[in-house]
Amino acid sequence: MALADPSKSSAKPKRKAILGVAAIAAVVAVGAGAWFVFDPPGGPIGPIGLEIPPKIVAQRPPPAAPQFAPDSDRPAAAIRGQAPAEKPLKPQIEPVTPIKIAIVIDDAGIDRKRTRRAISLPGPLTIAFLVYANDVAKQAKAAAAAGHELLVHVNMEAESRAVDPGPNVLLRNVEPDVNLKRLNWQLGRFTGFVGVNNHMGSKFTSDPENMTLVLRELKRRGLLFLDSRTSPKSVGAKIALSMGIRTAVRDVFLDNQPELAAVRRNLAKTEKIARRTGSAIAIGHPRDATLDILAEWLPAAAARGIRLVPVSHLASRQAHPSNHAVKR
Repeated sequence: MALADPSKSSAKPKRKAILGVAAIAAVVAVGAGAWFVFDPPGGPIGPIGLEIPPKIVAQRPPPAAPQFAPDSDRPAAAIRGQAPAEKPLKPQIEPVTPIKIAIVIDDAGIDRKRTRRAISLPGPLTIAFLVYANDVAKQAKAAAAAGHELLVHVNMEAESRAVDPGPNVLLRNVEPDVNLKRLNWQLGRFTGFVGVNNHMGSKFTSDPENMTLVLRELKRRGLLFLDSRTSPKSVGAKIALSMGIRTAVRDVFLDNQPELAAVRRNLAKTEKIARRTGSAIAIGHPRDATLDILAEWLPAAAARGIRLVPVSHLASRQAHPSNHAVKR
């Protein structure tokens, strides 16, 4: 019987052990490879030569601008019943009702240069022409073409004999038909006027009988009466109102002191009256100081809530408070 080779018999268990270790190593290697392939640090990768796109992270889109419905300042979402995005509230501004001021330029026509300057001012103004001025009809026509309103500045008797009211003046001590003839002459010197105011007249306007004569003719012609209030004793406005004539009353004289500061101060006074009562009437004259200040004041009036109007817009059949009668 042949004996077994001891080296060969011992080799079998060694080979089995090596194979076992190799098998375990293979299993470990396969597992590690699978982990590395399917869940490596930094994200999965695919087989060699393939690229797995990185993970896509959903991002929130930017908010859309609000859509406004046509012809509306409300967001469309609000119109559809959805809550619109909040926006700052706008301050509520109360509408301001403009005050009304009428500026009357008396004694127009005699000083043609300054009358032209008065006509060139922004309006509407009311310009009262002395009818005995040269070429008065042409001057009045130019004033109307510039958008101004016209009055006949009827000269009437003053308290003082030192002043000259001009030709064909209405006087207390003449016959009624004489005064009526003189009045009709004055009203026939030009056309396009809406009414009459008194030039001087501190004595004549305080006489009820003579004023009734004058006002009756104005009513017949459908004219208004502006009482210049050259006297605190004037009965002109009171009688005119009692007769149903459209009547206005002067509130402020701008230039009894023909100085820049005085005119500016009297315009401020006019504004103050208008803000208290809603309207005011100021009378000035074609003088340099008056025209200089009006050239500044008139263009800026609207921005201060002032509506410049012709005096006819303030004439009424109801009484209006008057201020500061000044004898002339």
